[in-house]
Amino acid sequence: MLIEENDNKVADDGSNEIIEELSKEMEDCINQKMRAIADYQNLKRRVDEERKERQRRITIDVLGSVLPVLDDIERAISSNSDIQNEPKTTTKQDKWTEGILLIKEKFLNILEEEGIVEIDTKIDFDPSLHEAIGHIDGKENKILEVIQKGFCMDELIVRPAKVIVGQKKKK
Repeated sequence: MLIEENDNKVADDGSNEIIEELSKEMEDCINQKMRAIADYQNLKRRVDEERKERQRRITIDVLGSVLPVLDDIERAISSNSDIQNEPKTTTKQDKWTEGILLIKEKFLNILEEEGIVEIDTKIDFDPSLHEAIGHIDGKENKILEVIQKGFCMDELIVRPAKVIVGQKKKK
């Protein structure tokens, strides 16, 4: 019986080593699996972020290319001084003007839906938002006239506002 007990002890010691090795191997496999899952989730997040950024860039490019149409609409409206000065009548010209105003409103709504907002020009001149195309005498660094509206989407500038900035009189 002593011999059998010693054989069992040897067998138990050998199987314990195998069990420990298998446990370590299983733990390594679990760790590799967890790292692989984390890597996949990080990759998926990065791909989603890149896709969103690419979509934002495409939106900015497309809307930036059609902003001159808005400029033309605004010039057409401002060239017709009857829009602001006279009461509405039912003439063809008034209906045409009303239609142009509705087109402008629809255009601005589309921009707003896409997250494109007009750059504020009631603030001091900011070179990251505004493009100074001229200076005239006036309060320094104040925007005195807006030549072309600017637009941004989140922190990205679609088009800077073109403005005339005040400067101190030179003596």
